[in-house]
Amino acid sequence: MPRFSEQEKEIIKNRLFKEGQRLFTAYGIKKVSIDELVQATGIGKGSFYSFYPSKEHLFMEIVIDIQDKIWVEMDSFLQAHSILPPRELVKRTFIWMIEQSERYPLIRKVDGETTDYLFRKLPKEVVEAHTRDDGEELLKLQKYGVHFTCDIPIAAKIMQTVALSFFNLSQEDETTRITIMNTILNGVLKEIVSDEK
Repeated sequence: MPRFSEQEKEIIKNRLFKEGQRLFTAYGIKKVSIDELVQATGIGKGSFYSFYPSKEHLFMEIVIDIQDKIWVEMDSFLQAHSILPPRELVKRTFIWMIEQSERYPLIRKVDGETTDYLFRKLPKEVVEAHTRDDGEELLKLQKYGVHFTCDIPIAAKIMQTVALSFFNLSQEDETTRITIMNTILNGVLKEIVSDEK
């Protein structure tokens, strides 16, 4: 295994993130090879494996990094809209998060096929950790008077499913997309969020 200084590790990891995001956005997770990733970053294949066990792990880490950036911004959004009734607050927050995802082409490319592929390729504990992270963000909503009527892990999986279905609507015109999003969210949130603070 190659040995790198902390500074070298940071530089290589940043290159892997940058080139990984570029390649995954352009070609999708399934079509990008580790050979292409190492060629784009100028490192050896053995060096890649000293950072990530697979390209799927790199992809997931890039997606989680983007999601973390959006979540940091979500705190300000929640503070600015905290007066809303609970269901409306969750609905607007969720739509806001989908809109923020539009800034990241890689996130827009994540669809049901990509998710199925990642679930097959990644260890179960990696996928479960991502769901736990989403659950932690849902817990933030409780500070603003939101009470879920189901367990947080179930609510997180429901919201992940809804998010994926919204990304699949990218081909629709905006009016149709908004109508579908509102209808789905209204129904889902009626089932999993109490409207009393």
